[in-house]
Amino acid sequence: MENRNSCAAARENMRSKKHSEKWKKSFEGMDSAEFVKKWKQAFAAAVPAEIMAEGVDAPGCFLWHVFTWGEAKHLEREAASAAFDRADKAGAFIARESGFNGGGKNIVYSFLRCPSDLKSLDLADEAEVFVVGKNFGWTYVVTHETACGLGPYFAEKGRI
Repeated sequence: MENRNSCAAARENMRSKKHSEKWKKSFEGMDSAEFVKKWKQAFAAAVPAEIMAEGVDAPGCFLWHVFTWGEAKHLEREAASAAFDRADKAGAFIARESGFNGGGKNIVYSFLRCPSDLKSLDLADEAEVFVVGKNFGWTYVVTHETACGLGPYFAEKGRI
């Protein structure tokens, strides 16, 4: 029962953190297209172009598919959550899908500054959320398929 209460408290904590600042269409001048470009440069640079075209950028696909279809190095599940919980959140932001529009290159994101005390448990009920560290140094991704074992994912630029 205590675990259930702590989970409920964590969800409420995330809700309050989300609502302390409104979601925006850009973050520090970066819109959805620029976010996707920078995120791919940081975390999907080693993924072959063919996989990017067919498994990430194609209609119906998601940006996080670089971890499932590609060769992007990452941590998964509990290891990903533990790495995220330890990560420095100073200068980090959250990007959330706000419009799927068929997937691939048409996905629209909303942005929010990341609370410095955000933990993986706070994001347990989220989907299609990317938390990105300062200068795209790391990313933590919660997917709509986390319950199926696809995520969460954590990657560090050039380290994992």
